[in-house]
Amino acid sequence: MNKVKNSLTTFAIKTTQFAFCLAVMTSANAVASSVADLTLTKTGSNVSTDFETTYKLNGKTISVTISETNGLTVSDNKNMLASQKGHFVNAGNYVVSDELEHTNSSYIQTLVFDINSQQVRSYKISTENTPNHTIRIIQTSATEVKDSEALCSANIDGKLQFVNIDALGMLTQYLAIPDKSDSTLTVHNLRTLAIGPGIKSCALGVNYNASDIYVSDSKFNRSAARHAELTLYLADEYAGVWAMPADEEAEVERTLTFNQPDTPVEGVATLNGLEARNLFSSSSVTDSTVTNSPSTQSSLAAWVSPEHNGLWLHNTCATTFFGFDKDIAPEDIALSVKSDTVFANIYDDNSGSTFTTDITNAIKALYACKTSQASLNKTPTLSDTLNKTPITLNKTPIVKKENLTRETPITNDDVPTNKTPMFSAIELQPVYETDVVENYGDAADDPAIWVNKNNPSKSLVIGTNKKGSLNTYNLQGELVASHKVGRVNNVGVAYNWAPQHDIAVASNRSSNSMSVFFIDKKTGELTFNTNIPTPLTDIYGLCAFSNNNHTQVLVNSTDGRYLHYQLNTLEDASRVSATLIHDFELPSQPEGCVVDTDTQIAYLGEEGAGIWALDVSEAETMPSSTLSKTFNKTPMLIVPIKSPVTADIEGLSLFDVDGVRYLVASSQGNNQYAVYESKAPYSLVGMISIGANYDKGIDGVSETDGLETSNVNLGGPFNGGLLVVQDGRNVMPSQRQNFKFVAGDDLADAIRTHVSTHISNSL
Repeated sequence: MNKVKNSLTTFAIKTTQFAFCLAVMTSANAVASSVADLTLTKTGSNVSTDFETTYKLNGKTISVTISETNGLTVSDNKNMLASQKGHFVNAGNYVVSDELEHTNSSYIQTLVFDINSQQVRSYKISTENTPNHTIRIIQTSATEVKDSEALCSANIDGKLQFVNIDALGMLTQYLAIPDKSDSTLTVHNLRTLAIGPGIKSCALGVNYNASDIYVSDSKFNRSAARHAELTLYLADEYAGVWAMPADEEAEVERTLTFNQPDTPVEGVATLNGLEARNLFSSSSVTDSTVTNSPSTQSSLAAWVSPEHNGLWLHNTCATTFFGFDKDIAPEDIALSVKSDTVFANIYDDNSGSTFTTDITNAIKALYACKTSQASLNKTPTLSDTLNKTPITLNKTPIVKKENLTRETPITNDDVPTNKTPMFSAIELQPVYETDVVENYGDAADDPAIWVNKNNPSKSLVIGTNKKGSLNTYNLQGELVASHKVGRVNNVGVAYNWAPQHDIAVASNRSSNSMSVFFIDKKTGELTFNTNIPTPLTDIYGLCAFSNNNHTQVLVNSTDGRYLHYQLNTLEDASRVSATLIHDFELPSQPEGCVVDTDTQIAYLGEEGAGIWALDVSEAETMPSSTLSKTFNKTPMLIVPIKSPVTADIEGLSLFDVDGVRYLVASSQGNNQYAVYESKAPYSLVGMISIGANYDKGIDGVSETDGLETSNVNLGGPFNGGLLVVQDGRNVMPSQRQNFKFVAGDDLADAIRTHVSTHISNSL
């Protein structure tokens, strides 16, 4: 809980900016120097439960105070203007402008924890629609929580994110979105994680990337020319300071940013990237490398420990310690900004008093270090090692098999250059999501779309639960049936197997076989037929297709081996068998595949390398009685993985837009999808992503395995076709995995936008 009274007072700093920079670059775990770095001034005693901040709201200078005894009060320098009774602990105050065009004036958004009700409440402090601009306080939301050990928040583009950590060590992340009038907030439970004991406080740091490029088409235009990234900092009295991505779709992982023996960290606070950047506009730091670099928009974190008389400051440059001139036991910290001055407000556990100090020059020195380090070309120091940003290595497989050819060799030179076009992902929204699969963990994997040609609106999505079943869903995402046949990984559909039946085939890892189902053409009901054994040792990906009126299957193993089968009927026509046509290999693990039945080209995804093409047309000239694995066809690498595409390449599908066929592939590593031309030179058209549909309470999509598309008019929102993707992290709230449905019209419009952008850029 934040125990700091935020009374803004200006104080001196004793160490020069350059000296600070050298100190930062020396060590991140330094202890207090013999000369105090920061001067403390006492602002109050026994007021640890109060939090006071001063704002200028629509021409009025007011103070907002959060108190465990007096609740929420608003006053000017003469009188109390408004109050809300309660026993509150502060969780954040933000001035919200009218950038959302909901109101004609700014207001203050306040988040508190109500001790009596055990609720996290939000209040709006404004003068809107009041006579003589009278201040009023309106409660906009109330969220039940299980106690609160740590609570923190951040406001991004009018959307309030907050995190609560309870006494059981459970972290729950929320997103509150205002309605059109800003009078109420809809609170979404984004995700819940077991974070463990020892977390004493938390803080959300906001990083802004000014270099992102957004498309100009009105349908996909984003609200700002910058992208916000959230980092959650956790003060752990046992370990130090943890940092973890606060994007609800991000991988759940923590990095120990700071650890020092006998240093229980109890308080942590942040200054967001824009506030940090603004310090440079009026500072003595004028180097354009610092003032213009997007890295200067990274957030600043600060933390304190009762065992050390000082504070640590941390950014992407380094981490350093600054000592205080008074002997206190810092237990909590808050950062606040007034004009161009940043204050650290410290609660002293020994005296129960609060202190404040000006840390503006210390922050400027910390950010100036990036320029100094670059100019000195220094070897990374201990401070650099604390910035443990994950690095993705380009693990290009080495081709060892002589019968494989690459149209474009993969080399270490395959990296973006100044001539590489920049692609900004166009964000789509899901229309529906399926019921969750039965098993926890990484369970849902690959979808296929079965089109009911008699009644397209009754079509089905067939999805694998690779921990135990093959499921069918209607076009609203509702579970229709679940077939417990084992650990099926991928599934494909082919049509007109028989007058009454279509056919579905799934790779079954329980038996290294192909599980075959008949699909009733009228009802869509699946009936299990047989398991066809394969010689694969670890069966994995699969796709089914029709070739010269024959149903064929490509199936692979994790070791790179591929088998090409033709399906046949036994003499009594009741059971399905298979004849092997072709046996070939890719250099490393494949999975997804799709076949263009018009051109008879199969596209094969090698997860860590890219997309291969294989001519499968030769089989159609061979009588079934002479089919064998003898014809000499080898795959060719047509699309190596290059930025902005990130491994793994898993799901593959084909989608037509304005008479042109495109290849859609999951770019699993960055939660996006790549759209390529399906003919040479197989150029990357653009990237798409799938964000949350807050109106329907459907989260965005991340870490997609399989995907499927259809251009068929399926009715309703899918009259322009359908895109189905697996969602690797199903949140809002945290649940078991499922599949998301996206309108084909939206996918088509996104592709058109990318194509038109490329044409405009080439003129």
